[in-house]
Amino acid sequence: MEYNYKNLFASRREEFIAILGQDFFATVLADDDFTSSALVLSDKRVYQVGNVYEPRLRLLNGGLRAGRGRKIVNLADITGTTTIEYRKTIAGYVIMFFGALAIALGLMSDVRQSTVIMLFAGTPIVLLGLFLSLRRSRKYLVIEFPDGKLIQPIKFATESEVSLFQGLITIEKDKILDGYNDSKECPNCAEKIHYKAKTCKYCGHDQEENPAV
Repeated sequence: MEYNYKNLFASRREEFIAILGQDFFATVLADDDFTSSALVLSDKRVYQVGNVYEPRLRLLNGGLRAGRGRKIVNLADITGTTTIEYRKTIAGYVIMFFGALAIALGLMSDVRQSTVIMLFAGTPIVLLGLFLSLRRSRKYLVIEFPDGKLIQPIKFATESEVSLFQGLITIEKDKILDGYNDSKECPNCAEKIHYKAKTCKYCGHDQEENPAV
């Protein structure tokens, strides 16, 4: 299937490299349909589309907030990538507190019926809170740059896919730092020449006019 990049990439000279997201095996780029969240890697930038994530204060809920939007980071600005786990444990602790409070009030009651009711009501609440506080963390890929982070859930991507994506980011960034993206491929001999060249220095083939950036 043909992916639609024209409304995604910031430059007409960008080339698609890879995609990572909850719809990794689906056509999330088809018809601009970003139903969830995805990271799209070009040879110049990383784009996060669909849901974009921002960290919340861990004191409040230890998790992330998400909203529809788009983030763009130049590969040259990326300082590193890592994977991290976020937990939402505070909600579990709060539920356990109210469950324990109900049990305590029931034990302090002089009315046997009230004690039984509070015990039966408080015990499952405590167990629910315990389950929420101990539930498995959700993993995210974090791409760091000086002004912030790109945070991408990787629930449906394997570790090897995430590692490959991180490696591709490094490779493409190194190409930029080495001046690789200032070149283009001659359509006649396939040699790399400067993208502003009007004639190939290897075969003499006249080059088409460069598209605007």
